[in-house]
Amino acid sequence: MHPILCIMKISLVSYLNSFPYHFGLLNADDGLYSQLSIVPPAQCAKNFAEGSSDVALVPVGALISIENFQIIKPYCISADGPVRSVLLLSNRPLLDIKHISPDSHSRSSNLLLKILCHNHWNIHPAFVKHDDASADARIAIGDKAFELQKDYKYSFDLSEAWKEMTGLPFVFAVWIARADMKDEMLKPLKTALEAGIEDPASAVRHFGSVGLSFDDAVSYLTDNINYRMNAASEEGLKLFLSMAAKVL
Repeated sequence: MHPILCIMKISLVSYLNSFPYHFGLLNADDGLYSQLSIVPPAQCAKNFAEGSSDVALVPVGALISIENFQIIKPYCISADGPVRSVLLLSNRPLLDIKHISPDSHSRSSNLLLKILCHNHWNIHPAFVKHDDASADARIAIGDKAFELQKDYKYSFDLSEAWKEMTGLPFVFAVWIARADMKDEMLKPLKTALEAGIEDPASAVRHFGSVGLSFDDAVSYLTDNINYRMNAASEEGLKLFLSMAAKVL
């Protein structure tokens, strides 16, 4: 029991790639948190910014506008190469894409795509409203990317493209806490997160495999997703934030 933490409120995404974190929190000691909100990525950031969450798993693009936070290292969601679940989908070749519909759930992926368009692919499409019928391409993130990919002729993995451009991993989301939360308060949280990512197969058994086979889901979590930041991914995160500030 950790009574000092009973007021902790946590916001968490529940995509396949965050199932291990979710599973770890569900199996944490009593008293770790008083509220666990399962919401889309953008809402995680909003909850933290508005003060309704003390701890949140937030898309890194949101860090640009959030204040008074600390990153709970080393925990993150990142990829060092193809991630499979953050895609640009189109029925046209890359150089022929004119209009892209962004994903309303993730500012980070939208910013990453703009960076890649300007700095890697040298294309300059217009970004239209989410689900605008005039779009000839769309961003798909999270679990729906696995299913939607089947409906398009072309699929471009944004993490793979970032790796080609920079040679660095891409960090999609990080855990953050209030700046004034002490390390001692965060230790039980880190224990829960660590336990979850140590056993991704149990997380898939508990939550399901979102349309993938069990083996493919576990492979995705172990082969495509990295849950701990290292020096290279921290460098990638700094570079992204610097480049994102120029395309806002």
